[in-house]
Order: sequence, then C-alpha cells, then structure tokens
Amino acid sequence: MKSVIFCFATHNHQPIGNFDNIIEEAYQRSYLPFFKMAEKTSIRYATHFTGILLNWIEAHHPEHIVRLRRMVERGQLEFISGGFYEPILSVIPPEDQQSQIAMLSGKIRDLFGYDPTGMWLAERVWEQPLASALNEAGMKYVLLDDTHFLYAGLAEDALNGYYLTEDRGRPLAVFPISKALRYTVPFKNVDDTIAVLRDASSDGGTNIVCFADDGEKFGVWPQTFEHVYGDGWLEEFFRKLDENRSWIKMMHPSEALRAAPPVGRIYLPNASYAEMTQWALPTAKANQQYENFLHELNQDKAKWEQFLPFVRGGYWRNFFAKYPETNQLHKHMLRTSTRVQRLSFAGVNVDDARNALLSAQCNDPYWHGVFGGAYLPNLRHANFSALVQADGLLDTLENANEVRTETTDFDCDGEDEVIMESKVFSLFIKPSLGGMIAELDFKHRNFNATNIFSRQAEAYHEKIINAADSTEKPTDATSIHDLVLSKEAGLEKLLIYDSYRHGSMIEHFLSAETTLEELKSQKFEELGDFVTSAFERGFNDPAGTLRLSRLGNVNLQGELHPVRLTKVLSLTSEGNLLQVGYSLTNESQRALRLRFASEWAFNLLAGDAHDRYFESAGKQLNEPKMNSTGSVTGPCDLRLVDEYLRLAIDLRPENASEIFRYPLESVSLSEAGFERIYQGSILMPIWDIELQPGARWETTLVVAFELLS
Repeated sequence: MKSVIFCFATHNHQPIGNFDNIIEEAYQRSYLPFFKMAEKTSIRYATHFTGILLNWIEAHHPEHIVRLRRMVERGQLEFISGGFYEPILSVIPPEDQQSQIAMLSGKIRDLFGYDPTGMWLAERVWEQPLASALNEAGMKYVLLDDTHFLYAGLAEDALNGYYLTEDRGRPLAVFPISKALRYTVPFKNVDDTIAVLRDASSDGGTNIVCFADDGEKFGVWPQTFEHVYGDGWLEEFFRKLDENRSWIKMMHPSEALRAAPPVGRIYLPNASYAEMTQWALPTAKANQQYENFLHELNQDKAKWEQFLPFVRGGYWRNFFAKYPETNQLHKHMLRTSTRVQRLSFAGVNVDDARNALLSAQCNDPYWHGVFGGAYLPNLRHANFSALVQADGLLDTLENANEVRTETTDFDCDGEDEVIMESKVFSLFIKPSLGGMIAELDFKHRNFNATNIFSRQAEAYHEKIINAADSTEKPTDATSIHDLVLSKEAGLEKLLIYDSYRHGSMIEHFLSAETTLEELKSQKFEELGDFVTSAFERGFNDPAGTLRLSRLGNVNLQGELHPVRLTKVLSLTSEGNLLQVGYSLTNESQRALRLRFASEWAFNLLAGDAHDRYFESAGKQLNEPKMNSTGSVTGPCDLRLVDEYLRLAIDLRPENASEIFRYPLESVSLSEAGFERIYQGSILMPIWDIELQPGARWETTLVVAFELLS
C-alpha cells in the first residue's frame, strides 16, 4: 500500500504591545479549543509558540501550560523553537540572533522539559547565512514555504521531502511547507486535504508532506471559529487522519528526519511566502503591476505552471525603503544593540537592557501587508518603548550624565543625521530633510512622542472604492488573503497622501488663505522650499545647542524672494524641555509679508479616548480629543494631556497668531478589512510677519514635557 509521512505543525504568535483582550479572545477562540480537541486524539504533531505568547499564557492561563506539558510528556507534541520575540532573524545582529533562539529554547526547556531541535522563522523570511546561524543555535531543521524551493528552480513534484542546505559548512535540514495545504486547511473540505496527501503517497512511503501555518487560522481569522469548531471541521480532520492512519503516517519533523533520507542538497534564494514578496515591493505602482502580471499569467494555465517558479516579487528588507518610519525603528534598534554589545564585551551586566532590546526586535511593526503592524501605533509604541527603556538603562550603565551629540549616517540614506541625547531626551534630527526631528524620545516614560506614520499610497487602496460601502461579512470561511471588507463606509474620502514625511521642527511658509482642511488634505500651496531641503548644521556652546540654517526662497505672487531661516535647538542635561529659537532674515530687496508655521507631530496613541485630550490656557478645548481639528488664536499655547501615560506636553510658541491642529488618519488593511487608524496629531504654531529688506525677525518655541502624578 502506498503511504506518506505527514508533518503537521501550527505557529501561534502575538506581538508585544497587543491588547490583553485581543490575546484573550485569540486564546478562547483558537489556542484553547484547538489543543483541547487535539489532546483527545492520538495525532502526533508539532507546534511553535512565540515567547511573548508563552509568557502571556503562563501568566493568564497556567492550566494550558499543564495541558501542553502532558501532550509533550506522552510524545504527542513536539515543540519548535524560534526567536523569543519573533524577530526577522536575518535583519538583527548575529549576537542577538543567538540570544533570541537561546531564550525561547530555554523557555521551552523550563516549561515542558523538552529540548527543541526545530526552528520557525518569523514570516518565513530566509537568507542563506541563516543556515549557519541556526546550526550554531543547535537547530537541526527549519520549516520554509515551498515557494522558496520553487524559486530555487525545483519542480513541485520534487518537494515531497526535505533537503539539506549549509552555510560555511554548517548543515541544516529544510522542509518545504505545502502551499496547497495552506489553502485547503481549514478552508476546504477535509477530503481535499486527504486528496493532497494521497497524491503525494508512494510505494516506499518515504515521501513527506509538511503543513505549518498560523494557529490563529483555526478560530481567529474571520468566520473560522464557526467553521472549524461549530461546523465540526477540526473534529472531522482529526477523525479522518486517524481513519487513514494505515497510510498517513503522522510524524514530528524530527522523526521524519530519521525516517527518510534527504531528497538532496539545495541553496535557497532570499525569500518569504509569495504574498509577502508582493507586499515588500517598494511602491504601490510596482505592487499593482506585479498583481496585474500574475493575473495575466494565470489566464494561461500552462504558462502559469511553467513560469511561476521564475516569478517573484520583492525583497523583505525593502520595507525599510518603503516606510521611513520602519527604517527609523530598525536603525535605532541596531544602534542600541551596538551599545549593548559594547558594554557586554567590557564585562558589564546588561541583562535588563538586552531583554528590552530583544523585545524591540518583534517583527510586526517593521512591515505591512494583510498582517504586520507598521500602521498600528500601539505595536510601534511597544517596540519604541522597549528601545527607549534600553537606552535609559544603558545611560545609567555608561554613567552618561551630560548632553551628548553624534553626527553619523544613522539611517543609511547617504546623509548625516544628528543625534542629541540627555538623561531625559533622545533626538534624531535630519539636517538633509528640512532639519526635521524624526524621533523625539522622552526617557522618563519610555515614550517616542513622534511615533507617527505618514500617509502614502498602497496598492490595495484601489479596492476601497469598490469595498467601502460593503460592511457585510462573508458567511463562509475564506483565506484572509482573499477577503475584501471595509470596517466603515466612506473610507475612500480618507485616501490622502502626504507630499513629505511628517515630523517635528518642520517649517512652512503659507498663504494667508490656507485653511486647516487644505493642510489636512495636503491640498495647500507650499510657498517656501524649506520642508524637504538640506540645512547647514553646526553646534554652538553649550554642547546641547544645535544650529541649523538655510538660505532658501519664498514664492510670493510668482516671484521668488530669498529668505534665510535659522533655528537653534537647545536641551540641557536634565531639563524636561526643548527650546527652539527661530530667526528669519529678509535677503530680498522688497518688504515681505510672510505667514510662517512650525510643524510638530505627536502621538498619544488614541485619537478618541477620554483620557487623552487638548487644553489651552488651563482648560480643555471644546473639541478636546486627539483626533479633533481646530485652532487656538491670540497669544496662545496648546497642551496635550495623557492621563494613561501620566504625561503632558506643552507647546508654548512666543507671540504666535494661532495654533492649528489636525489628525493624521491612514486607511490600511488588516485581518478584519480596511480601517481608519489614528496616526497622530499635527500641531502648527503660526506667525504673521512683516519684514523689511535686510530685517531680521526672531521668536522662541518651547516644548515642555511634564510628569503627571
């Protein structure tokens, strides 16, 4: 009788920064019912839990840890290791790779008395040097999508088994995960999965089929809970695997390594799963062109099957090119990692700082597709908060009490950035991009106050016009990649794309007629050329004072007038405020009437929460919430209050005419469909100025951070 080896595995994960109620719902709808049902069977399978999720379950449902331990002890369940905080391993330093894997393997050993030898790669992002890194960490095998193997030039009928690969002579077994099963389990009839296994069976019985995918698709993905449990899909699946055990040999991946020889040796290209490679394309246009090409290729089934292995999308690291905010996060992480390693090599105990650093490597805020949290402020906040915490701990270990400045190409764009640090703040400033503050960290609350995300075109925005009025949910369980839903009507009106990267300390020259709505919708006319242009830089005494200057032009009624803008940013070693001194010099031969604005971006993480609001002159505004639009006039100030973080931020512009405010709201795609997400608020003090030829105007802006009791 023909038979087949079937390796079945689930990957269960939650990012840092996710809300307890969301994880609890995932537990009740997926993790708990799945393993309770599996425990009643004799099915042998493997599972991977991220360290983040294991910690949560241990704290909230220790009885589930007991259940999993029983299944391990009786030989039913094999645990798969990975990075504890689920990083994209290929983009973190080698020392951190080993720490991440050792930390999760140690957790599995402590909880279940089991030494894992297999590896789950976050988002199956593979680069060949990982072979030696995983081997060094004690791993014998890794699970990767069959897409990786097809990209290497293998045919589909050559994927019923595992291969050996190596890097620098260090071997690793690589299992192809069946794409066919990823789309049948649990979305198609159980018999469709059985048919895939039957097609792969052989007389020798050494063919291996591997399924490994998100555990959340068994109850968390839309409509799957009703389908998997209410309609009995999972019960039928386990029953039919048992009924066909005479020819379907359920094995752990580690058992399959011993039961069958490798098919051969292979070297795999840089890749992830097919959808991820499309999302990683650096522009919306390229993404759409790729999708159109796939659609055209699919019209001819023969061509599709023949040429698809040679069709691939983008490279995962291009998310750093696509989203400058994720690049900022990534390069900050690398800088902090360097500090940790430097102190560690010097014999300093950096355990607390290292753990904070490792948690900041959680992958979700670094990318975006149907999944991924680049657009989710709470997930970005969790990573940034961990980094700022690590930085503060390192400051103490380094005895860093004075203001420090560093000039370096921090974000690898070919231009130097300026980093200014004190015990209170870290500022990442881009002289080449308008002299903007790209990141402003307040260490007393482990808080990146400029945790915003600028609005840009995504390929899926084309679908919103058709989907925006469809709030009906599908009645059948469908792969999440095929869903087109909208969480509210009218989202197409929010498809606004920013013409520049938002941040703080960005200077505009506006016409007197410019309205708030024009600023919010990016339909205003920029009269100056300062927003994205390079500024000259230099440091004044004392050390915590940065001088940025540019001789640019202001366009008034079609005529360019030279104006020099100088801004001097100051901070002290322990003070809780920043001060910016602005000066404008009219270098033209005629008098100028100017409307000058300074843009500052802050995100208190919730646009519609009652405990985060605006105040002015000591009173809440009439429309106080963070997602409100409006202005404060006269001698004015604006205060942002966050009762949750126990923090307030005061914006005090000297002699400003008014302060505009408006929210940044993006439209992005998630598991639940298209949704509006509050990305932060833009605050814009405005001064109306008249300058005679050669005259100079000056003012001061203070940004003060206050700890609330």
